[in-house]
Amino acid sequence: MEVTGPVTAEPAVPAYFGLRNFTVSAGILSLSAVSNLIRAIITAKLLAVALGPSMTGVLAQILSFSALLSQIIPLGLTTGVAKLVADSPSDRTRVGAVLGTSSVLALASAIACTVIFAPFSPQLSQVLTGSAGYALPVLLILLSLPLYNVGGVLSYVLQGLADIRRLTIANVATAAGALVVLIPATIAWRLVGATAAVAVASLVQFAFFAFAIWRAFGQRQWHLSVASFSWSTAKPLLHYGGVLLVTGLGAWGSQLVVRTIAIHNLGALQNGIYQVVNGISAQYIAVFIAWMAAYVLPRVVAEKDPGRAQPMLNSVLRANLLIMGTGMVAVIALRELVVRLLYSPAFVAAVPILPIQVLGDYARVIGWSFGVYLFARGRTGAFLIVMLSQDLLWIAISPVAMHAFGTAAIALGYSLSSLAWPLLMYPMVRRWFGIRIDAEGALLSIVGLGAIVGAILLPPVPGLGMAAALPITVYLLRPDKRIRLSLRA
Repeated sequence: MEVTGPVTAEPAVPAYFGLRNFTVSAGILSLSAVSNLIRAIITAKLLAVALGPSMTGVLAQILSFSALLSQIIPLGLTTGVAKLVADSPSDRTRVGAVLGTSSVLALASAIACTVIFAPFSPQLSQVLTGSAGYALPVLLILLSLPLYNVGGVLSYVLQGLADIRRLTIANVATAAGALVVLIPATIAWRLVGATAAVAVASLVQFAFFAFAIWRAFGQRQWHLSVASFSWSTAKPLLHYGGVLLVTGLGAWGSQLVVRTIAIHNLGALQNGIYQVVNGISAQYIAVFIAWMAAYVLPRVVAEKDPGRAQPMLNSVLRANLLIMGTGMVAVIALRELVVRLLYSPAFVAAVPILPIQVLGDYARVIGWSFGVYLFARGRTGAFLIVMLSQDLLWIAISPVAMHAFGTAAIALGYSLSSLAWPLLMYPMVRRWFGIRIDAEGALLSIVGLGAIVGAILLPPVPGLGMAAALPITVYLLRPDKRIRLSLRA
């Protein structure tokens, strides 16, 4: 598959981005989320059959520990890497310094973590599972961290280069390769095989992304020897990384706190019901985040003309509302079918809660469409304040609401706290950069909200018809059927 247009964001010429190109680009990016969803479904079924409930629970505990470490040891070297690359995507010395420096930092951090924790694998096994007998699986998970960390950094370099095609191919290939290793290993060696497959999958991921970087450099007639470590590059990397690390820990921590309170107050069953809501939301939000990080952010960063910031961000808003808003309406209209297909009829209690969560996600889409400019222009303190505000509001609202609304209070708290994103991000961007939402963006925001409410109130078939509201509005506002973007298509 090919993405029309250049793979790097050059700020020289205004561009128009047609609906077809937009749909193709967003569709390609969504393949990563789809492949990960398929991988998750197959993995869940495999573990249920091969390991059984007890061993699956042990593996879940070990992987939860790994997930916690994965929030910390990357040092936040994620979107900050993409931003620094996108600042000068055609400067091979600059890109090489970001690639080399971020890779060294990521590898050193992960190796240090592995060296520190590996001798205590039996003790960690005891704490995590209640038995020291799972020391080998714990050790195998620790050994997977270095290459996973570096592979993650390489993916953000591709995002900074706006190389959507290679980024997606590497993600899909990694998901497929991981399954190829996981299935026979788990069947043959059960828990040890599953954790060994995780370690091997880290090598698979690194290999695919390293190959993608090599190909991307080759297209630009660069050599990998341009990669180098630079202390001057390390400083901004760690600055942005620190902000993103705190942001990630805040998001992870707030969910952990709210879910822990829920399991104590509502019980494990109701916590599982909300997991369905959160899981469905996470699938389409992953597509949104991928689009923002891999396509929008590099072009926003690369655009150096302040006079074009307002039309550019309004174009971002229109594009996000078109694809994400339409998708959210469809999810709400078909919510019972979605829950039954992705999970099972046992989780139908999640059906009435899902629309509440979606309303919060809609607020996120609007807020982040403008908030991306805070990060792109170095207003990291403001960006961090907004993100942590949402986390704290969720923690404050949900426990209070649980007494009145039960499980729905978790989603209600999320949605009300999500209003912090548009209510704080937009005024900041307007005050500091003079950027305002235009009439078309405001109208589309209202139409999208109305379509979501309509899908909530109407039966499934007419509710699904509400999904056409945003495309029709875009068509009527743009008779030539094109969305004008100050982004490179």
